[in-house]
Amino acid sequence: MGHQLHHRHPKDFIVEVLRAFNTHQLPEDQACELLDLKRSRFYELRAQWFRAIQRGQEWAPGRRLGRREQALPSEVQAWLKEELEYIRREAGVFRGKFNFAFLAEQAEQRFKRPFQRNTLRRFALQSGLYQGLPQEVAKPCVRFETAGPGMLFQHDASLHVWMPTLKTYQALIMTKDDYSRRVVGALLVGKETAFGHLRVAEATVGELGRPQAYYVDNHSFFRFTGAVSRQYRYRKQADEGAQQFKRALTTLEIGLIFTAPAHPQAKGKIEKQFDYFQRRLPYLCEKYHVRRLEESNRILDDLVGYYNERHVHAETQEVPKQRWNRAIREGRSYLRPVPADANLQVIFALHYERRVRDDGTISFMNRPWRVGQLVGQKVMVAYHPPVRLTILHQGRKLWDYRL
Repeated sequence: MGHQLHHRHPKDFIVEVLRAFNTHQLPEDQACELLDLKRSRFYELRAQWFRAIQRGQEWAPGRRLGRREQALPSEVQAWLKEELEYIRREAGVFRGKFNFAFLAEQAEQRFKRPFQRNTLRRFALQSGLYQGLPQEVAKPCVRFETAGPGMLFQHDASLHVWMPTLKTYQALIMTKDDYSRRVVGALLVGKETAFGHLRVAEATVGELGRPQAYYVDNHSFFRFTGAVSRQYRYRKQADEGAQQFKRALTTLEIGLIFTAPAHPQAKGKIEKQFDYFQRRLPYLCEKYHVRRLEESNRILDDLVGYYNERHVHAETQEVPKQRWNRAIREGRSYLRPVPADANLQVIFALHYERRVRDDGTISFMNRPWRVGQLVGQKVMVAYHPPVRLTILHQGRKLWDYRL
């Protein structure tokens, strides 16, 4: 996981995931996935959050409100046995369906002290009143939906023959707001690259502001980037695509979430979005004999505009732009302004580390670039193709080259 939870995700996003799980809008596995937590840690976090609410206290991730109690007093054991026996033998619809998180909440309300769901579950197992049946793991839940615009942006790319006249594949990179279903970023490129994803994110954040988090899949692009030339084959650093994307978002305090492997339902909303455009964009590109990306992106812009402003979404029964605007008027926007001193063109550039040579230069793209200082020290090259190359040291700009 790398960093602690409160360093990986904004507080508002963490609270929204906990709230959605607590109101049965989000299943356990997806909640753990969104926060990148193991099951036991997720329930510990949920208990801390719930206790803070009960006590009327300000809650922040990473701050514990109390130590876990291991032993169960006799009066708690007697109460729990009674509840378990009821669930096993007397309950109607919920007979045999044990919800230890809910039992922990009930116990806290009854005995005026916090309990861990796992403590109650262990007691139930040891007492023979619960066998931990596998079928209890999967619980039916309503499809997860965030509380407002900017809470979660879903981001992905689709490889398809978008321009049939070329008879080759192109990549459509797209970002969609989870709440409103508004398409907030879209770009058709000849080949999927790290910089293509950065370009879409730069344009989106620059126009709308900073969301709480981006949600991307386990696509091989984010997990490995390789390259081949006539002379040799080489592998770039593992996870380079993900590192470039995550580094840019982290700089702006935007969370980055990876969906779990073999978990296609996590991105169902944006997958449906690609299907919508696959039924329209290739047809128009073929009809008008489009052969250049600039032309196809103009058609794409028109399609996105129509979808956002006129199309009634089948699930929400609302036009995405109207749903977005209404939530913002009601004060339910989670978007944050971009800091005044943030240079988005530098942040969303490709960053590569270089060491200053004895002659005061660095090597990049097979040619020297003057630094003139910091001999022997490492600097950062921020490459924004094809227009700019910026040399940085500890975040301070040293040189800015127009290409």
